[in-house]
Amino acid sequence: MKKVLIAIIAVLIVGAAAVITCPDKQAHKDAIMSVVNEKINEELKTDEPDMQGLSALFGSLGTGIASRIVDNRLVVKNHFLWSTGEFQNLDGEYNQVSVGVFGHIFTFNKKDLDKAIDNAL
Repeated sequence: MKKVLIAIIAVLIVGAAAVITCPDKQAHKDAIMSVVNEKINEELKTDEPDMQGLSALFGSLGTGIASRIVDNRLVVKNHFLWSTGEFQNLDGEYNQVSVGVFGHIFTFNKKDLDKAIDNAL
């Protein structure tokens, strides 16, 4: 009886921790923007000294645009113990791009995220 009671209390504590630390929309946006910024920097990487300033300008411009797109198209669904981030494309369909639990956001790989972003545009 004592072991069952300890197990129930442990499950309740873990459940309460999951509820309290469930990530919000801003946390999902930050995690997704991190991956998007990596992708933008990869695409704009150049070794030519003449193009580095222009590349930095386009990088900051791209980051600003991407941030607005993520803000407008990202829908975060709170499932009480965890949350999911989904991009809504123009057809009204949703593509899941992140899962959040215990204060951490797990994004899908860059290829899936790129596909979801392309569908959202």
